Amino acid sequence: MSFRFPPALAIMAVFAVLPARAQSPADVFRGQTLRVVIPSAPGGGRVFYTLPVIEFLGRHLPGKPTVQPVFMPGAGGSLAINYAYNAAPRDGLTIVTPLVAAATSQAVAEESVKYDLNKMSWIGRTADATRVLFVWHTVAAKTIDDLRGRELIAGSAGRASDTFTNPALMNRFLGTKFKIVVGYKSAVDVNQAVENRETDAATTTWSDLINLRADWVRDKKIRVLAQIGLTKLADLPDIPLLDDLVASEDDRRTLEFMSSSSEIGEGFVAPPDTPRPVVETLRRGFDETMRDPEFLAAARKLDLLINPRTGEQMSEISGRIVNAPKAVVERYLAALKID
Repeated sequence: MSFRFPPALAIMAVFAVLPARAQSPADVFRGQTLRVVIPSAPGGGRVFYTLPVIEFLGRHLPGKPTVQPVFMPGAGGSLAINYAYNAAPRDGLTIVTPLVAAATSQAVAEESVKYDLNKMSWIGRTADATRVLFVWHTVAAKTIDDLRGRELIAGSAGRASDTFTNPALMNRFLGTKFKIVVGYKSAVDVNQAVENRETDAATTTWSDLINLRADWVRDKKIRVLAQIGLTKLADLPDIPLLDDLVASEDDRRTLEFMSSSSEIGEGFVAPPDTPRPVVETLRRGFDETMRDPEFLAAARKLDLLINPRTGEQMSEISGRIVNAPKAVVERYLAALKID
């Protein structure tokens, strides 16, 4: 006695023994929402570079997904990247733009770090985050040499902030005498304190000055004395990098490690185990966005300084920072031990 499958069951039986067809990147994104996790509140400085990317990125991805910001401030910026690493879906529909200190924080094993950038997938970067040391125009100093041996007050948002580590390491390696006042709520407040004449100096990103206090630059209300980065900005060709100001190779390598966070800049990274084809699609879509004439025109209108890096380049940059030599990291940490 023979038994015949009903036609529908027969078709199902055939498909049950065939390998599942991998979902194409277009299928992943079509009709979906790509979430970009931002480690600040809606009014935070991080949004200046992130929102234009959010506006244009979906156009350059197959399936044309909606791209949406998700604001997740907290833990000094670590909350957002910790979420992306430990809790976010790993399907390519969530990426995060970590703060610039993400790699150096991992290298020095900060307590808030619950992620491993070596296991995440970088998508790209819109711009670096080179910082500058500036003083108010009434301060009688034109170079770092003029600061040696005299006390100036610098404001800081906290000991874990670049607003603290930058002047602290300048004191240690360059002979400056900054008195660092901790307690300001944000980098915006740190900068404003200089105009209010509560303080004499501050370190901040050049992009923040251009975006938020262009009048200071235009009207020469501030004087920039040094750049804190690995390469000079095109806007500041005559302003020295910090590591150009020291003679000792050990000092230079320590200041270079401190400055390396500038290269993370306005970057984007995907959670670990995001499917490789999806990562590649995100990377190429990001690269196309960085070349999009409409995106570049929008960036110029906002006075954004665009100098992008690919995901592959960012992986190399991040890995070099995270895996910095132990001796350099120890010297950096020792220099920050201030009573």
